[in-house]
Amino acid sequence: MIRASAISYAIVFALFIGLVASSVFFIFSTQKRIEISHTGKEHLLLDSHQGIQLGVQKVKVNDSLVYVHVSGDTSLIRKSLWGSYFVVTSKTFKNERSITRSALIGSEFEKSLPALVVRNGSDGLRICGETFIEGNAYLPNKRVELSYIAGKNYSNPELVYGKTEDVKDLKLPLSKDFENISISDFTGRLIPKPFNSKDTAVSFLEDGLYYQSLDAIQLTGKFEGKIIVQSFDSLVVNRDAELSNVIIIAPRICIRQGFVGNLQAYASESITLEDSVTLSYPSTLILNEQIASINEKPHVITLGISSSVLGGILLTTQQYDFRKQPQLIIEKDAVVAGIVFNCGITQLKGAVIGCLNTAETLTLAGGGSYTNHLLDAIISTKRLPEDFICPAWLEVSTHSRKKVILCELES
Repeated sequence: MIRASAISYAIVFALFIGLVASSVFFIFSTQKRIEISHTGKEHLLLDSHQGIQLGVQKVKVNDSLVYVHVSGDTSLIRKSLWGSYFVVTSKTFKNERSITRSALIGSEFEKSLPALVVRNGSDGLRICGETFIEGNAYLPNKRVELSYIAGKNYSNPELVYGKTEDVKDLKLPLSKDFENISISDFTGRLIPKPFNSKDTAVSFLEDGLYYQSLDAIQLTGKFEGKIIVQSFDSLVVNRDAELSNVIIIAPRICIRQGFVGNLQAYASESITLEDSVTLSYPSTLILNEQIASINEKPHVITLGISSSVLGGILLTTQQYDFRKQPQLIIEKDAVVAGIVFNCGITQLKGAVIGCLNTAETLTLAGGGSYTNHLLDAIISTKRLPEDFICPAWLEVSTHSRKKVILCELES
């Protein structure tokens, strides 16, 4: 006979073995589920990134695409304008899981772009003082000569540190999307709300926020992300304002001395940067003249002494008047990095690091006014970082490689 205690031991041992076996099976199956879960999430992350790349390459502005990945994930991809740049949003999902990724996109600076383009005139360009042109220059009749203004001769051994070509041989038009950019190109389908001065932050994963006012606006708070602020009168950005990636719109815009931030500004009459204003990358200034100036003063963008814009400046007009062409004034020690396209006159006392494309240049010095002269100006394509990303204003930019400026992720 088998003793009862032995049977009890056998039963306990069997139960123990079963418990260990079930524990091992449970751990294995749990680990497998975790592995599958992590693999699924990893696929979503990778496919959402691929969705952004597909949006950059294959989706047109204000259009969308549904794409099914090899992994079985599905991405809903949308592309829209955000001022001078693009926003691509990719929502990637499978079953109950989803990841949304949004990216701000710009165009790689084309190495083939000239440093200087002067489109009008017949006598070419005259340079004096410490003017320095580094890169190819396209000038009327391929002419560049020395000049003497305000007691200054030209001081460098070479006239142009690059090739000099006839501007008639250059085809570098402004992209049609930006020949007459309007407020609706910035605002899209956003519904305007009364301006609220309290601090606000809006992710690029969201639809965006559009503030509007009939009165003048003084910006003093903190505004960050996908926000548009418009005044039908004028808009002033005070020194203590904190702005990042926002768009500001008004007929007349003034940015106070010492301000540091990141923005895109759109005006129809004037944009003024007082001294020592720093608009960090990627910032743009656009002046689109709707009606020619009725005053003696032309419509103008002015960069004060030691101010800087990292991104680009664009001036266009819908009512061309050769007597009152829009003007860009870049004061002493002021710097623009990126693309500058001006349908009118440029007074350059500072530096353009990138490409300056202008109808004419103007120098005021020694009591005189000199058309297509440069005095102590610096223009260079060589000093711009290779990974610098520009707005797609020029036709050539539509063929250049697109790059991500910033990216946000929500899961």
